[in-house]
Amino acid sequence: MKKKILIFSLIALLLLGACAKAPAQKYEYITEDSTGYAGVPELPRESLLMDEALEGYELGSSTQERLVIKTANMRVSVVDPVEAMWSVSQMATQLGGYVISSESSSSVNSSGEYKTASISIRIPTQKLDVAMEKIRQLSADGKDGVLSESTSGEDVTSDYVDTESRVRNLEAAEEQLMVLMENTTDLDKTMKVFRELTRTREEIEVLKGHMKYLRESASMSMISVNFVAEASIKPIEIGGWKPGVTARESLQKLIDIAQGIADVLIRFSIVCLPFLIPLGLGAFFVTKAVKKRRAKKQVQRANYYAKPPVIDPVEPEKKD
Repeated sequence: MKKKILIFSLIALLLLGACAKAPAQKYEYITEDSTGYAGVPELPRESLLMDEALEGYELGSSTQERLVIKTANMRVSVVDPVEAMWSVSQMATQLGGYVISSESSSSVNSSGEYKTASISIRIPTQKLDVAMEKIRQLSADGKDGVLSESTSGEDVTSDYVDTESRVRNLEAAEEQLMVLMENTTDLDKTMKVFRELTRTREEIEVLKGHMKYLRESASMSMISVNFVAEASIKPIEIGGWKPGVTARESLQKLIDIAQGIADVLIRFSIVCLPFLIPLGLGAFFVTKAVKKRRAKKQVQRANYYAKPPVIDPVEPEKKD
């Protein structure tokens, strides 16, 4: 009995020892396979540095200053449009800007011949409000002389950041191509690398030019101004009577009346016609049937009176 217990104890110890070694063997196998297997190369240090550089770029791009291209359009009535145009040109130079284009012409209406002028300028964006206020002051009637005014802005920050990223990637590719060309001894391969290097450099220059345009457009706002002579838009006045105003009001009333009639007809055709058409058709057929019946009766009556009267024969009297 003791012998059997001893054998059983030895077997149990062997099983426990095997189970205790199994996890250690499995752990050693995984560790060796993940680090020492020849088919899986170790991650190079350069790729880790590149990841850190990209992370730093993403953080920096979030703080990119907004680039907004601002544009303003104004239409102002002045005493002398040509003189106002030259005043705006001088103002642009004083504010650190420049003139893009300018034009003056003459126009004729029922009141006579008048001058008109237009000018487009670029000025620093931070001075846009100052420049627009100076242009308003050129008006002959103050704020009433500003016939129209509008401002708009286009955010090009995303376009600028994307272009900058493309330039950086192309410059990195350019450096690799230069290293490859220096280490290549074959003439044919050298020419292929040179052509690719030239194409990459051209693309970089184009993208840098686009970035420069975006920066300059965002830093220099454009103002387009159209000057008209005050006398050309001023109504005719004779002894306090303004026939132009009266004619304009009369024309407006005529348009309002015509619009009201058109609205009534449109509402009538949409709301009432779907119901009136069936009723009209029914009334038409009923009237037609009644007329037909009356005509038939009239024919019968005419035929009746047209017959000759029937005279009964008179028997001769008998003589006694």
